[in-house]
Amino acid sequence: TSVTLSFGADGDASGSSGCNHYSGHYEARGSSISISGIAVTAMNCAEPEGVMEQEQAYLNALATAKSIRFEGDRLELRTEDGALAASFSRAAGG
Repeated sequence: TSVTLSFGADGDASGSSGCNHYSGHYEARGSSISISGIAVTAMNCAEPEGVMEQEQAYLNALATAKSIRFEGDRLELRTEDGALAASFSRAAGG
């Protein structure tokens, strides 16, 4: 399934984690970012197979993000040691 991430001007982050929707808070300064206080709806999806494992891995990765980089229509979140935590493409019209 697809995951999404939106940043609000008010410091709110939200999106779809594959099955559930989530929201939290972010702070960005230069290329540094932290995402915290993630709350997730409580749906349990049986299909497609593995979606709940994908969702948990994604939410765990968000919590490890320490830097942000934009390159064209791509956004990368990276961990403190520079490993890729998550990568996104800008949505049409976004």
